[in-house]
Amino acid sequence: MDIYRPHKNTPPHWFVSNAIYMVTGSTLHKKPLLNADMKRANFCETLMERAHILGWTLHAWAVMTDHYHFIALSSENALSLKMLIQGIHSINAKFVNRMDNLLGRRVWYNYWDTCLRNEASYCARMNYVLLNPVKHGLVENPQEYPFSSYKYFVESTEPEFQKLVLSQPIDDLHMIEEHQEIPK
Repeated sequence: MDIYRPHKNTPPHWFVSNAIYMVTGSTLHKKPLLNADMKRANFCETLMERAHILGWTLHAWAVMTDHYHFIALSSENALSLKMLIQGIHSINAKFVNRMDNLLGRRVWYNYWDTCLRNEASYCARMNYVLLNPVKHGLVENPQEYPFSSYKYFVESTEPEFQKLVLSQPIDDLHMIEEHQEIPK
């Protein structure tokens, strides 16, 4: 297990090889900077590309206008989480800023990661990520939201697993809700 701090005033990020993580990231000041379909599509494409390059296996993702969540199996490399997030944030920020004609603007605030250590935690967070577009009022049916993995989840997993994940309670998850800023 390795530890690293991306910034001196943020909490440490623990890394466990070949473990499943939930990652949440927020735009600066929670501004809806991913306010166009092309911006969210670019984020999804970049997430998939960078995860593949760095050896991460994506299990679920959802990208909203001001934040994202994903769940993935980590690689062996202890620095790969940091490289994954930095790559996604950098590539997507440049794309968003080009679209808005605001080169150099900071788009991403920070990210939070949690190592999921048991099946109940994994299933509850999968449910949370898959239904996040519904929670935020973006769609009524999660299959209608193109910037999440819900449709892939339904098409590629067994009905028993779908039922297990989608029946998990998510109201008592111990996580930073709504990508709150970390108290100093």
